[in-house]
Amino acid sequence: MNLPAQLLTGEWLWLANFIFALFLYSAARSAPWRTLLDNAVMVNALVGLVFGAFIFWQFNVGIRPGFNFHILGSTLFMLMFGWQIATVSITLVMLATWLRMDAGFITLGINGLLMVALPVLFSEWLLRFSKRHLPKNLFLFVLWNGFFCSMLTIVLNVTATTLLLLLLSRHTWGEIQHYYLVASPILMFTEGFVTGMMITAFVVFQPQAVMNFSDEEYLAGK
Repeated sequence: MNLPAQLLTGEWLWLANFIFALFLYSAARSAPWRTLLDNAVMVNALVGLVFGAFIFWQFNVGIRPGFNFHILGSTLFMLMFGWQIATVSITLVMLATWLRMDAGFITLGINGLLMVALPVLFSEWLLRFSKRHLPKNLFLFVLWNGFFCSMLTIVLNVTATTLLLLLLSRHTWGEIQHYYLVASPILMFTEGFVTGMMITAFVVFQPQAVMNFSDEEYLAGK
């Protein structure tokens, strides 16, 4: 959900901008850019997915001002390129969307924390959990990391946004339920379907484009 500036006070928005700027700087500085640039297939996939994500972000559904919904793509980008490049890429998508919408740039931080930082880091944690505790095979990689993890990131995003609205905005619980939470199951399953479909296609037809997948680890000897 794209939070407009009028929902929160300026102090909270500037604090969110500062925190998100630090997070973005850390991601950009530690990103494996050389690994990306040495892999032409991965570069092509990144460019295509950034444009695709920008288009998907324009297809948002709004019930009333401040309550609109769109696919995030955070889990897909994290699986494809790692959390650092995913952070930078989705931030670029968000910035391009703000420019097209002529939205207030003061809200980049709070929306970046909710729609970029939180889901990307959560997806990274779920990936590490699966590598430590789940059998390594193609089916589980796609089903768990693609379908279920992307749906769980939407649950986390919706939960965090709901708490933020309750604590810092003038919206009541009844308004949030009626205008926001009612649409979250549809968004959750859509995110899971699109992410699962895309990561399945990449690991089957272009596995060299997926930074967090290797044939040796998930297919050899299976």
